[in-house]
Amino acid sequence: MGRYGKNYTGERRTEFIGFYVTPSERRQIEEAATEAGSPTLSDWARDLLLARSAQAAMLRAQRRNPEAKGIMDAFHASAQALNAVGNNLNQIARHLNTTGELRDWSELRDALTMFQKGTAQHMAVVARVLDL
Repeated sequence: MGRYGKNYTGERRTEFIGFYVTPSERRQIEEAATEAGSPTLSDWARDLLLARSAQAAMLRAQRRNPEAKGIMDAFHASAQALNAVGNNLNQIARHLNTTGELRDWSELRDALTMFQKGTAQHMAVVARVLDL
């Protein structure tokens, strides 16, 4: 690659990356660059490294195990539902402790039923995770 033109306003290559290779490795790399039609070894190596880093970023972005993601999403959802029911039970208990009266026994029964169902759902997800 030649020098930058006087009107060039883009980012300049000022950082150096280097590594050692054996003479036979160098010949092999130079032959690969020549076969690829690259004008210089540096251009070929730079293009190869940048393409490889972009490919690695795409691989990291992909889900490696979609089933595990689904299980973890279900686990998270059941934990949130269980937390919400726990908050309801806590509010009922606080009201009972503060005032000494329970507004409606059915409210407590409903909250406990929801808590039991949420606990069962959460434990089913935990069991599924442990079976993997």
